[in-house]
Amino acid sequence: MIDKAGRNAVVTAMMVCCGYIVCVTPVYIFDILFMSGVNVDLESWYSNLVTSLMYANSVINPFIYAAKYREFQRGVRSLLSKINPSQQQSQISVVI
Repeated sequence: MIDKAGRNAVVTAMMVCCGYIVCVTPVYIFDILFMSGVNVDLESWYSNLVTSLMYANSVINPFIYAAKYREFQRGVRSLLSKINPSQQQSQISVVI
């Protein structure tokens, strides 16, 4: 049996993997089409969307960790309270 922390780590890893698949698969499909000789427009809205998804992959991971780990949430609260000392009890909560 996996304890609660192990289960949480597995769920988080699965969320990161799913985010990676969703964000990067269109890039690979676009590249395969391009390398296969299909006439693709590199300036099209689809190309821009695919590129944006690829960059979004590097942005979503902190949000996944923030949503899943209480220790990460406490660290963010601590960091924010040091940046803005007038709000010692900042209310940051992520609900999943």
